Amino acid sequence: MFEMYPDVMSVADIRKALGIGRTKAYELINTGQLKSIKIGNAIRVPKLMLLDALKEVVKSGFDSIMERLDKSTGRQPDATKARS
Repeated sequence: MFEMYPDVMSVADIRKALGIGRTKAYELINTGQLKSIKIGNAIRVPKLMLLDALKEVVKSGFDSIMERLDKSTGRQPDATKARS
């Protein structure tokens, strides 16, 4: 998916990869939603951190959908099923 990007990405790389603007990219970094490292004055994001963040978004989106479904149907969440 992100093979064409370096293993340690710049904010510009993140913007291109996600199709987001500069402000949103820095917001994701500054709020900790996207883990980063600082090298001198430059902010870098290891590609693995980007992939982990995307997995979290997908997971939380799935959990949110299931919670809304449970509420709308009046069904109790099934505690025996592990959601992953």
